[in-house]
Amino acid sequence: MSCEFDIETLVSTTGGEPLATHSRRFKGVSTDSRQIKGEIFIALAGEKFDAHDFLGQAAEGGATCLVISRETPEVERLKSRVTIIKVSDTLRALQDLARAWRRRLKNAKVFGVTGSNGKSSTKEFAATILATAYTVSVSHGSFNNHWGVPITLLEADLDDQAVIVEMGMNHSGELTQLSKIAEPNIVICTTVGRAHIGNFDGSQERVADAKEEIYLANPGSVKIFNTDNEYTMKMFDRVARLQGSERTIAFSSFSAGAEVSFRADRMDISGVHVVGHIKGVAGEAEVPVFGRQNVVNLMAAASMGVAMGMEPEKIWAALRLCRGQWGRNQIVKLPNGATVIFDAYNANPDSTSMLIRNFFEMSAEGGAKKVVVLGQMLELGEDSARYHQEIAEMIGQTDIQAVWFYGDDAAAFEAGLKLSGFKKTYFISNTYEDSLALKVRSMLNPNDIVVMKGSRGMRLERVMQAWDPSFQLLKK
Repeated sequence: MSCEFDIETLVSTTGGEPLATHSRRFKGVSTDSRQIKGEIFIALAGEKFDAHDFLGQAAEGGATCLVISRETPEVERLKSRVTIIKVSDTLRALQDLARAWRRRLKNAKVFGVTGSNGKSSTKEFAATILATAYTVSVSHGSFNNHWGVPITLLEADLDDQAVIVEMGMNHSGELTQLSKIAEPNIVICTTVGRAHIGNFDGSQERVADAKEEIYLANPGSVKIFNTDNEYTMKMFDRVARLQGSERTIAFSSFSAGAEVSFRADRMDISGVHVVGHIKGVAGEAEVPVFGRQNVVNLMAAASMGVAMGMEPEKIWAALRLCRGQWGRNQIVKLPNGATVIFDAYNANPDSTSMLIRNFFEMSAEGGAKKVVVLGQMLELGEDSARYHQEIAEMIGQTDIQAVWFYGDDAAAFEAGLKLSGFKKTYFISNTYEDSLALKVRSMLNPNDIVVMKGSRGMRLERVMQAWDPSFQLLKK
């Protein structure tokens, strides 16, 4: 599935100048010279890399067109082999192409999904639900920024009926910009928490203001609200007052009148059992995902099904098909029989404390130990040490029997454990250490359960590979 452009459209859309013309029709766009399979190659330039250094590799891989913003010595040699178009800004060209292609997706409803927690899980759950009734295209991994959103749109097919676009943000104005590219028909903010709070001077209110852009920047869209979250509930009230409430859908475990309402009446390591209603149709579903926080994500995904026009009975049936993804409450069985809940795709104080609470609620049978491995929560700003100390104090009040934390706030985390009176086994280090990974593994018995959580930059998969070399890394 991918976009198609002829050279005239490519040039007019990007405002580019053809430096060489060979192929005149193109299918697909890529920004990775290592994975070219005949697409247009757009040479993005960032702080740490410049794809103009890999134009020859892209051409060798079969690129049919090179979109560049500066002429390198390699460009002159390649003019005899491949179409080359020079633009003023390759990122802007990528975004302009994505907007142009999005406007050709006449058959599709485009979803814009954001949130401090749960947006990736919600996106995947929604894709599973919608795929039972429609042709669906969905963001890969966390392709949710200024280049990931355009790539997601450009990979959609003209026959797709739903395109689910994850939209991340770590500064004000970003969701407005992404909305101008994606022009979503349906938008949702799953929650507002403390992710990226360090970029907002420690203010959760400022995080909420930035998240609210997904609603304000798309006044004609259908808007889905979580009315259990303090900040998204305020958004619901404001947006309904400004834009009207006739095109809104609410989900809640507690508020009367919500179109979608679930609660978990049973939870264990194998999953959650949810009961509730979808547009008044009562139902239940056993969903093999760990943690009560997934009830919010499942309600959000079900609401996206409602917005698409799915019948409630079909949504209930599809919920049972939802699964966890790599690094998101992923259940891994170690060779010695111990179980790991690997939740290391991202982390912030809200998602980490929720996971600890879920772990505390879960019973460990047969004398099994509960063990926690935590990596630093990144992008928390000047309050980072305090947040890490708070998490450690929470752990100290649970039945967790062993802890390993690594990261820059190791001292604050250790202080929190001591303040809580934690007297059990713990290891503290500023960086990842193979020796500590192996020491913790040596403590694990066949029935033990480990929770692993940390920001993506802490690369907790290194622990998993030290414990089980066959553990699969995330595919890019």
